[in-house]
Formats: sequence, structure tokens, C-alpha cells
Amino acid sequence: MKVKNFYKYTIGNNNLGFFVPNLNDDLSDEFQLINLSMSKIMKSERISDEFEVFRFKQVHGADVAIIKDGRITLRGEEKEFSYSLSGEIEGDAFILFDNGKLVGIRAADCAPLMFFSPYALGGMHCGWRGLKGGIITKTLKTLKNNLRLRSLNDLSLNDLSFNDFVFFIMPCIHVCCYEVGREFLEWAKDSCYVKGDKVFFDIPKFINDELMKLGISEDNIFYSPLCTSCSSPTLPSYRATKTEERMISFVWRD
Repeated sequence: MKVKNFYKYTIGNNNLGFFVPNLNDDLSDEFQLINLSMSKIMKSERISDEFEVFRFKQVHGADVAIIKDGRITLRGEEKEFSYSLSGEIEGDAFILFDNGKLVGIRAADCAPLMFFSPYALGGMHCGWRGLKGGIITKTLKTLKNNLRLRSLNDLSLNDLSFNDFVFFIMPCIHVCCYEVGREFLEWAKDSCYVKGDKVFFDIPKFINDELMKLGISEDNIFYSPLCTSCSSPTLPSYRATKTEERMISFVWRD
């Protein structure tokens, strides 16, 4: 799919793009700094040029794709990378080793969790089903296994830790608006807020806690304070308006 008029955040040669349909210039100040803390480590700019972004057919699962050496490997199958396949291959997480390829996550309440490192980039589509299914652990385990194999040929990777990575929780629905069933208390109690007979799920907190359990420093985790539901219709929110529009978070390396 093609995107035009988006925000670009940069660390070194790693880039994070954030595209919102029909974003007005009047809102530039709000979105220029998705998070003030992000602005301390990233350069940001508005991009008006059109770019092609590869995306997967997201199914709220936990399967992880590897994009490396011009190939996509997913569920044991391998295909040549091509933008013509965008939206056709089912998957909800990816790890990107190749330079020059733009790959993204579409969302309208779920959290796009994007990451940078000196060695790989990636993203995860973090809805409640994917989070319950262990998408974060599966992605980082897959990443670690791939880097371990690469370290056999590149000794500089031997000392790599997850704290060489920076994680970004992009705009998603927040606990203020995300009422869920009481069954969430069975697997996400620490990330739920109970008010009377209602239960609310805090996606950013759940993601933050999962990353920290895997040994990632909180200093390496950044998140947007924008709630998609509260910010609707500026930000697409399926829960708020049943919209078919989606924002897109995507990464690439120059």
C-alpha cells in the first residue's frame, strides 16, 4: 500500500513512520511530538512524498515473519519479498534485517509495537488476542534465535542484549476507554482496572510489563500518550466509530 504525508522519526539510519489518514495540518503540533520523551532521542519531520509500505494480512495471531536477504520466511514457508504480496500473507509480527524495505503494522485500537536495534528492526500487532497468545515473547525469542545464528559469522553479535533495542508503543486504545470482560482478570489481572462491575484493560501497561519481564530496561521503552478512542475521529478507532480506516506504523533502514 502507498502512504503520503506522514511523520518520520529517526535514530541514526533507523526510521519509524507514522501515517494517519486525512491528518490535517492544523494537528501538526499534536502529532509532531507523539511523545515528548521520544523527541529526546529522535529527530522528527513531516514527509510529503509517497512511499510504498509492505504489510501483512493481520489476523490477531502471534506468528512471526523474518524478512532477510530479500526473502520472507513465515510458518516454515519462504517467499521472495515483493510489495505486490502486501496484504496477502497472514502474520502479525515481523523482524526485518534488510535495508531499504518499508514494512508496517495497521491498527485502529490495537497497539503497534515497533522496535529498532543496530542489527534488526521489527513490529508487532498487539491486540488482546495476540498479547494473550504471547506475541511479544514469541517475536523476541525468534529474534534472539536468528541473531544467535548470525553471531556464528559475526562475532560482534555475541555481546548483544535486548537493551541494544528501543521499543515504541504507538497510539492505541487506553485503559480509559477499553472496557473488557471479567475473563481478562484470569490472564491480565495486573493490567486491568476494576471499577464497580466493569473491567478495563491497559494495553500499554501489559506491553511494558511483558518487555520488562524479558529483561528490557524501562528506559528503552517509549509510548504514545494518545488514546485512539479519545482522539477519534482524528485517530482511527474501531471501538469508537466502527471505522474501516487504519493508521500505519512502519519501520525501515536507509
